[in-house]
Amino acid sequence: MNKIGYFGPKGSFTEEAIHLFIAAHSEFSETLPELISFPTIPRLLLACENNEINWAFVPLENSTEGQVGATMDTLGQTEHLFITHEFIYPIEQCLLTLQPMPLQQIEKVYSHEQSLGQCRDFLEKHLPHAQQIPCLSNSEAARKISSSQGNCAAIGPRRAACIYNLHILQEGIQDIVLNATRFVLVGHALADMSDGENKTSFLIVAENTPGSLYRILGEFSKRQINLSRIESRPSKRKLGEYIFFVDVDGYVFAPPIQDVLWALKEANISVKLLGSYPKALSAEQ
Repeated sequence: MNKIGYFGPKGSFTEEAIHLFIAAHSEFSETLPELISFPTIPRLLLACENNEINWAFVPLENSTEGQVGATMDTLGQTEHLFITHEFIYPIEQCLLTLQPMPLQQIEKVYSHEQSLGQCRDFLEKHLPHAQQIPCLSNSEAARKISSSQGNCAAIGPRRAACIYNLHILQEGIQDIVLNATRFVLVGHALADMSDGENKTSFLIVAENTPGSLYRILGEFSKRQINLSRIESRPSKRKLGEYIFFVDVDGYVFAPPIQDVLWALKEANISVKLLGSYPKALSAEQ
């Protein structure tokens, strides 16, 4: 039986999304895989690299808060993992409490740092007096308040309220209505080219010299390859040095993309393939 690890524990948005992802992909839904939760994203991806599980399902970016740094950093450090699928999941944040209470009585709010950021305006407007406490996950936050005796709240999905027997004090508290997270499935082999639209992800290490990023982007531009995403992360080697995560439209073996890779190699620019996979529908679709 295939094993898919996900960022858990139960009651997280990732767990909600993985069930919908499996239902939407017949290669997984016909023979249901074993789902295994992991407490952190690095531990999950490293377990996949070490063949403890077949696949890892992780959040990559959110439409409100941007990149999930732990996912990007760990993908950049692994050697034999590839993104094989992406999945766009709308995120509706709920304010959860052990029992009904007025907002002004809430003293602490627990949640994952991404969720706290997605609800920043709500928290500033309605709970400016409450201490915000980051947790490893939304489900961990829900678990904490389920056994708390204080006036505490958690931010998380409806599923967490069901699992931990919590009251949903308020729904839809995220600042942006069309709040969505892009999840990716990571495995050990490159995905086949799909009949529809494809996307390819790279990690590019550029020298810290004037015009280096311009030269990289120019190689894609002159071949009319669309860059749908480019984000930087610290290289973790020295201050001011960055690596770039790039998504482009098309499959990696398409001649124009191969031409770019050859040109970058000739320019001594390091490129790591993170995956080439079917392009997912947006949250609005």
